[in-house]
Amino acid sequence: MRCDNPFTALTRGRHHCRFCGGIFCRGCSKGRCLLPVKFRERNPQRVCDNCFEKLEPLQIFWVNTISNASQLAKHDVTDWTCTRGWLNMPVGLSMEYEIYKSCNTLKSYCQAARLKPERSMPSAVLKGAKGLAILTVAKAGMLLTYKIGTGLVVARRMDGSWSAPSAIASVGLGWGVQAGGELTDFIVVLHDHKAVNTFCSRMHFALGAGCSAAAGPVGRVLEADLRAGDRGSGMCYTYSCSKGAFLGVSLEGNIITTRMDTNLDFYGDPYLTTTDILHGTVERPRAAEPLYAALDNLFSKLR
Repeated sequence: MRCDNPFTALTRGRHHCRFCGGIFCRGCSKGRCLLPVKFRERNPQRVCDNCFEKLEPLQIFWVNTISNASQLAKHDVTDWTCTRGWLNMPVGLSMEYEIYKSCNTLKSYCQAARLKPERSMPSAVLKGAKGLAILTVAKAGMLLTYKIGTGLVVARRMDGSWSAPSAIASVGLGWGVQAGGELTDFIVVLHDHKAVNTFCSRMHFALGAGCSAAAGPVGRVLEADLRAGDRGSGMCYTYSCSKGAFLGVSLEGNIITTRMDTNLDFYGDPYLTTTDILHGTVERPRAAEPLYAALDNLFSKLR
């Protein structure tokens, strides 16, 4: 025991410092940081305040060498022989899997656009995009539907390159003449900087009307929505491809949040904000190279 505060089951639990091994209360061990290579941990770990002060000067070096963002991509985006190669799960537990899901979504869209160009997004919409949000959302219900999913968002830098990705999550409700269940991959086009700033918010709301039709393996969804958060508001265009059995017209409401813990586990920097990530002050992570390759393939037809 290294803490004099009394421990309780709910209000003041016990926590181990992962560096020195001491036991502290939450108030004395609220910091998280990367540990030396010998600990074989790439995610930031909980440490006591004293150890945090000792390790903080070394964080910049470890962020660039041992963090998850600095490693090669874990998932093979060229492997279509497994189920996850064509069916994304609605909830991803790590940024690495969100990158993998986004690559699958972009690849599927490019294939669909080549087969049926009339159903693809107009070139003018893509050309003016200031960012993209890519999510996989599960939706089910009758009259009142429930939705949940995760994904990521990237923004255009001033030089035309893409920013580092930021993890997001979406939960929502829909009401209308609708029934069934579907799994939908969304590509949300952020057509101005106001829309990008909306995704810089810790949380923002989206309200829109949609017409859904899914039968069997593939369906189409067309939606328009207005998004508003503490950083501003903006309109977004959405293209999506769905799988399942669903039909309906509905009014949709969603809450989109930034997954701060997922960003911390990926980048390893406790001081990093969503604004830093999307507005280009963070270097493009090595682990996201498959995502940038998929984005280049998507926008190649505009060149």
